[in-house]
Amino acid sequence: MISKSFLKSSLIYTIGGALPMLASILLLPFYLNYLSEKQYVSLSFYIGISLLLQILFSYSVETYFGVKYTQLNESPAEQKRFVGTISIFSLLIGIGLILVSLLVFPFLFPHVFSEKDQVTFWPYGLASVITAFFNAYFKTATNALIYFKKPGLFFICNAINFVATISISVAGLVHEPNSLYGPISGRFYSGVIIFLLSLYIFRKHAEPAFDKTFLPDLQKFCTPYLMYVLCYWVLTNIDRYFLKSAIDKDTLASYDIILKCFFGIEFLQNSLSAVIFPKVFDLWARHRKHETIPESNRYFNVFTVINLLIIMFFCIITPLVIQIFAPGKPGYFKSFAYIGIIGAGYATRSILNFYMSTILFSKSTLLLVKIFGYSALVQIAVTYTLVSHFGILGAVYSGIITKLIQVIFSYYFTRHIFSYHFNWMKIYGLPLLYIAVSIILFYTIPSYNLVIYGLVFLVFSGLFYLIFRNEIVALAQQFFARKR
Repeated sequence: MISKSFLKSSLIYTIGGALPMLASILLLPFYLNYLSEKQYVSLSFYIGISLLLQILFSYSVETYFGVKYTQLNESPAEQKRFVGTISIFSLLIGIGLILVSLLVFPFLFPHVFSEKDQVTFWPYGLASVITAFFNAYFKTATNALIYFKKPGLFFICNAINFVATISISVAGLVHEPNSLYGPISGRFYSGVIIFLLSLYIFRKHAEPAFDKTFLPDLQKFCTPYLMYVLCYWVLTNIDRYFLKSAIDKDTLASYDIILKCFFGIEFLQNSLSAVIFPKVFDLWARHRKHETIPESNRYFNVFTVINLLIIMFFCIITPLVIQIFAPGKPGYFKSFAYIGIIGAGYATRSILNFYMSTILFSKSTLLLVKIFGYSALVQIAVTYTLVSHFGILGAVYSGIITKLIQVIFSYYFTRHIFSYHFNWMKIYGLPLLYIAVSIILFYTIPSYNLVIYGLVFLVFSGLFYLIFRNEIVALAQQFFARKR
């Protein structure tokens, strides 16, 4: 029986962990109203740089932390030394990378960004680098709180970050509209606050020691995982860097806004995966074979249904929301016609999760580097080629092509670790059908049409009901049935 305390703490961790993404989404209306399209694009690049540097600053230590900390459960003293080592190691990485940035970035920025991009290292670039360090250190510290079993403190720290980021950013935008001062300051000064909170967390739960014996295992785990996360950044950000010289800033701003709104889909996909994977892993563990079974397939079939319905809903609601919050800025509406095929790229997530679960269950995490590394190389080549010829449409299609190639790589690299038995139509057919319908609609009705997107939602809902009726009912009963 799952205890109430476990459910309560899990809910707190889920909500607290979602607050940074929620802050980013809630700030979008203020960006739309107080920044021009060109300024928004510049801000997007500063945020992208900060996210890239955050990956390097963290060195995936936050992921390794839980693995090692739980292995040391029998020795609390060694746990404290490990926590102290992680804190000092993260600080050393931060200081080192900031010094490297001061030496390299003033010369690198002019080669990456032109004058019309309005992206410079001084002062906002440097502020973005330091913010990345603060956020990386905070992420490691708050992730540690999960293993310290401190859900209350975890939520309070994330709530402070949430409130500080939004309040300082909005105050800055209101005080200095049409300036990046507010958004950059909001991220930087909230970063200072959470850095101080992180120091408090580590000081309270760690022994101030640097034990080098932990480093070889840390490096062995973190280096390949770092490469995987870097590849993921490339897959989700590189298109903007090719587009900035191929299309006007208004269109690029509109495209980026839609992608930011679709962060909500990624959050829901991740949350649903967090619910499904433990159930599937338990089934496979009891089955004692590395092969998919009908019971586990049902979870992925339901994921397919929910995922596609969420995508279709976002395609309906996103343009409406943007028009409500930015009624006087039609420059942000330029990419509405592409929203269907942009959303179609997210349809492959249900297929990827099918294979991702087998990688995680078999502990073959090095395959993640291969799949996403090769995909990143394909993304760079395809995006560069298509964007130069087709502009934003090339970026959209390169995203779809890359995601489909990820599916191919996932099957190819996992077929030797798992035996697959599934209904092809339910796992592959429906997402591919939705992609095909979205592409056809784009060419037959080349503009955003609320009625058409509503009809697509209704037609697919009816199709899902016919195909999955018995399966959805059975799974719902399994989830919600009370134990006697």
